[in-house]
This record gives sequence, structure tokens and C-alpha cells, in this order.
Amino acid sequence: MLPEVTATRYVTPLREGGSLPGIVEADDLGTYVVKLPTQWR
Repeated sequence: MLPEVTATRYVTPLREGGSLPGIVEADDLGTYVVKLPTQWR
């Protein structure tokens, strides 16, 4: 099972387009690449 973390800050998008991959910081002090729908921004 994967640990659950909460995104605390949206750092930057990786590109523009339909689904938006971006970098977020999380409460475990890690940075993650996530794929977000465009409506989220």
C-alpha cells in the first residue's frame, strides 16, 4: 500500500495541454510529479 500525503503547494506546470502534469510539494517534504485535469488550475 502506498503512503498517503497531502499536496501543500503547486510549484510549476511541466507543459500546457489537456491534462496538466505538474510539480507539487507535499506535507512529507517531498516533491512529486502529478497529472491534474485542466479544470483544477
